Amino acid sequence: MSEPTLDLQQLRAFYAVLQAGGFSAAAHRLGRTQSAVSHAVRKLEDSAGLRLLDRRGRDLRPTEAGERLHRACEAVFSTLDSAQEELQRGRARAQGRIRLGATVEFGCSVLMQHIRPFLEAHPGIEMDFHLSHDLLTPLLREDIDLAIDCVEHPVPGLDRTPLFREAYMVACAPGYLAERGLQEPADLARCTVLSIDKACTWWERFLVAVPRKRRPAFGRVVAIDHIRGLINAAVNGLGVLLAPSYSLQGELARGALVPLFPRIRPLEDRFALYQKAGKARLAKHRLLKAYLVDLNPEEFGA
Repeated sequence: MSEPTLDLQQLRAFYAVLQAGGFSAAAHRLGRTQSAVSHAVRKLEDSAGLRLLDRRGRDLRPTEAGERLHRACEAVFSTLDSAQEELQRGRARAQGRIRLGATVEFGCSVLMQHIRPFLEAHPGIEMDFHLSHDLLTPLLREDIDLAIDCVEHPVPGLDRTPLFREAYMVACAPGYLAERGLQEPADLARCTVLSIDKACTWWERFLVAVPRKRRPAFGRVVAIDHIRGLINAAVNGLGVLLAPSYSLQGELARGALVPLFPRIRPLEDRFALYQKAGKARLAKHRLLKAYLVDLNPEEFGA
């Protein structure tokens, strides 16, 4: 009796279900009906003689055998993507679509201003953008191909390339400064502090840079869960903000905000480019990576 063979289309359906997190989302991604995807996965399980997915209500997880097959699929389809790219190389230097993820403020303030030269240099590459605070989930599900993020993602199987240092600045509106007479970090205790979170974890990068005896005890805190919201609130005199320096350049240039405590340097973050290791060898990914590594945005003080 011959050994059962694995069907490529069934494997692709199985892989898509796990990447997308369900049959409906996988069907949309593959351009097939949900019943067709479900049938393909069921046929794959019949062929393998093993249960590959553990279905518990809406929760869908791979079994131990399914997890092994999922890792194999990831390697196989990455290799096939590279092979397809090699076959197309005779027609153009680099072709294909890149779905690039980035944080919202970085994407709006920096990326959109600096990506045009790359696209003009590589007309065969089409690029779509996904701007979000959560980039790891869509990256692991392959809803995006690469992500520029300032959050560390120590996840096995992810390729990380360091990019730009992200400096932070404390600032407020000139009128707010004149009204409150802010001179030392301790003066923040009698101000309204604008923060991403109510607990002011966002401000820790500033507080640790202040000598312990000079650290303020914050009084009133207004939580705004978006950097652009923090900036607009500060411009309109609602309080003092801490934000990435690059995001404040326009407001600083026109005098809508003024920096505070310039001698204190908050801890920096580091932007990095993340992608699945199996896709790092794709030519279009290598080209984008090289471009971003060499990019020195003036907004970052380069």
